Amino acid sequence: MITNEFWLDRWKTGRIGFHQEGINPKLVEFWPALPKNSRVLVPLCGKSNDMMWLAEQGYEVTGVELSSLAVIQFLGDNDLTYDTHQEGDLKIHTVNGGLSLRIIEGDYFQFSEDNFDACYDRAAMVAMPDSKRAEYVAHTLKRLSPSACVLLISLQYDGDTQGPPFSIEEDNVPLLWGNHIQKIASENLAQTNLQYKEQGHSTFDESVWRIQP
Repeated sequence: MITNEFWLDRWKTGRIGFHQEGINPKLVEFWPALPKNSRVLVPLCGKSNDMMWLAEQGYEVTGVELSSLAVIQFLGDNDLTYDTHQEGDLKIHTVNGGLSLRIIEGDYFQFSEDNFDACYDRAAMVAMPDSKRAEYVAHTLKRLSPSACVLLISLQYDGDTQGPPFSIEEDNVPLLWGNHIQKIASENLAQTNLQYKEQGHSTFDESVWRIQP
């Protein structure tokens, strides 16, 4: 059962294989050109440095993360000073200085701000078990303006691996997000990365999807 406690324990024990050091090259390659100060939502952000890249492009970035450890590590690793205040069950960490960046610490499903101009999802949807996935997507779409763009990275793989990250059939992505989402790139990581072959995968497809207004 994937619960909040499951994720908190993963951070506590350092089992964070989902975390990527550096900036995701697919973000840099496929992120749409948006006006400066566009509001960008990063659900289940962990301590991803992708948020630094987005903020450095001049966007107003809001990450949402359950684990206080992840939040503290992200702010510390990047030498960021910040102010914190509480709103209900959520803690809002606002970075000082030139970057427009906030981390909301708490349960993503309790986060209710809306009208974001864009969303970047590298590891959020694939972290959701099948039973929570539709709820996650519906909750995310409610956070976005009607004309928002989404850049989504999904995984589909063979073998006996039990997620997270979970394998999602490609046909299911438009069913969840709506037919206006398009696949713009795909790569079989099992052909380029020994780690996936060693785990018994012959296919470990990482696909990039975009909703473009």
